[in-house]
Amino acid sequence: MKILFKSPDFINTEKEREFFQTIERVTAYTGIEKMDTHFLLALDNSMGVDTIQQLFKLFDVWAIDKSPLESFVNYIEVESKKYDVQH
Repeated sequence: MKILFKSPDFINTEKEREFFQTIERVTAYTGIEKMDTHFLLALDNSMGVDTIQQLFKLFDVWAIDKSPLESFVNYIEVESKKYDVQH
């Protein structure tokens, strides 16, 4: 799966390095590619609710527009209901 999102504003190279270190720790991360003013984030098929929650938090911390993640909101709701039924 790939997610295209607008690059955050980095005030210095240390902040940019911190961003990449953080995104590389996201569960299911396989790579990231710079595309002008955007990044293309690649995730593997193990992506689940944890990964989506990590991405929402990361986008919050770095003030990134979360609209590329909106399609995952329904997925989280469905998965949460499955979990509630099982427990």
